[in-house]
Amino acid sequence: MSDNPFTIEIYDKSFNLLCFIGDPESVTATPRHNQKSTAVFTVAANHRRLPLLAQDGARCVIRYYGEFLLSGVIQLRSGTGPSISGTVSISVDGDFRILDNVLGWVAPLGSITQQNAAEYYVIGGNAESVVKDLVSNNVVSRLGFPVTIANNQNRGAVIPGGVKARFQTLRDLLLPAVEIAGLGITFSQEGTRIVCDVYVPRTAPRVLSESGGMITDWRWSEATPSATRVVVGGQGDGTARVFRTLADTATEDQYGDIVEVFRDARDADNTTLLDARGQETLDEGSAKFGFSLILAETATFRYGGDGVHVGDRVTVDLGFATRTDILREATLTWTRNEGVSVIPLVGEIQDNPDRTLGNFLRNLRKGMTDLKVTK
Repeated sequence: MSDNPFTIEIYDKSFNLLCFIGDPESVTATPRHNQKSTAVFTVAANHRRLPLLAQDGARCVIRYYGEFLLSGVIQLRSGTGPSISGTVSISVDGDFRILDNVLGWVAPLGSITQQNAAEYYVIGGNAESVVKDLVSNNVVSRLGFPVTIANNQNRGAVIPGGVKARFQTLRDLLLPAVEIAGLGITFSQEGTRIVCDVYVPRTAPRVLSESGGMITDWRWSEATPSATRVVVGGQGDGTARVFRTLADTATEDQYGDIVEVFRDARDADNTTLLDARGQETLDEGSAKFGFSLILAETATFRYGGDGVHVGDRVTVDLGFATRTDILREATLTWTRNEGVSVIPLVGEIQDNPDRTLGNFLRNLRKGMTDLKVTK
């Protein structure tokens, strides 16, 4: 039996510490870069702390080797009996979920009858300022969430054309623009508050390689670009509609191919914003590659601490393929019988049906929402 590297803290909905779960059957936690982190842990069906885990609004903070990993709300409980031999699984959704659950109002500090005072709420400037403005006005001031906004350090590039809010989710408003500007967004419980902050992805100090003994197993995929040119449609109807076009000629030369797509951008009322929407489409349609890895954790190398973290820019060298990209997520698992396993995902695995479907549904929802709110 190996030592459990996870610490599981349980809180009530008012952020009062209730207990620690010191004897789970298993734990799987998946921190993610610019997406909602999740976790599942299993306890015996007769576990003495189960009544606390079953409280409405119960919260959880999970640490890995003492380092903060994720915090969030217990969203799902399921189990099997009888109690003497059964188990109960507890699922946790990370606090990044706030961005999925809150809309960006046109007048976030006004009543619902004041939402037609302007067509959009417009915020420009560097990416950190945009994030913290939208979260502060909509999450903290308007809804009263127990969220503290960390001091603004004005990090990240300026978002071209800014962000225009009209009842889209904050996630749809902020991503992928904030990531393109070079930032990650975090929500983490600290004491009796959730702190919203951003970070600049660092470059991991070591190359991950099979020959170096860090990778024991791997899965790799690569896909050619799905967009190299884009036509962007702005405001107006029929002959009055404005169009712009952008092309990634360097990628076309590299692959010897042209892939033309259309982007509906009726929220864009100037050429700067139209071009920004077109660039987003080209970035989303760029060539994709990804590595799903199993790491060999040692005393000198592991996930967390001085090792790698989600959000790092990581170089993976498999001999025939060497790529550098963001470490998107890492699935960390501990069981009593098998110990710890770490499976990082670098880049985008194209043959992962769950991620492919998830990305498709997010883009579909965003497109449908944009169409509705601009009509």
